[in-house]
Amino acid sequence: MHTRILALSLVILPALAAPAEAATIAGATPVLHFVADGTEWTEGTLEAGRPVLVDYDLARLTRCRSQYAGGDAWSIGVHYRVDGGPIQRQVVTRLDETRHNVKAPASIDLPLGGKDLELWFQAGDRVGCTEYDSQYGANYHYTIS
Repeated sequence: MHTRILALSLVILPALAAPAEAATIAGATPVLHFVADGTEWTEGTLEAGRPVLVDYDLARLTRCRSQYAGGDAWSIGVHYRVDGGPIQRQVVTRLDETRHNVKAPASIDLPLGGKDLELWFQAGDRVGCTEYDSQYGANYHYTIS
């Protein structure tokens, strides 16, 4: 009897786990990766009505890095808009416990009906330095499905 239960559980449990595992993968939040070497790539599909994460490597913008009282006095933000609408901004940096910046992925909610996500990045510091990562002024565009 115990052998039958064990055999059934070995067949049934993986079958029950498969749909949940597939749902987790299918429901995963897409990520826009901006890598230190200047490349970018998309993980997943951008869908209207769902969020997308922006994972930005801080080594892409390195000029504006002033310090103040032993800590970082600079930040990097992502500017974005959907379908040419109003420009919004979120930071992609945060100060850690030693007051030095680390990356902090931003979550952007994609509105229903949206078709084009446009974004660019801006670094700035307390002495007025400003630097952009905007694909040479063309900005980064992503299709929303």
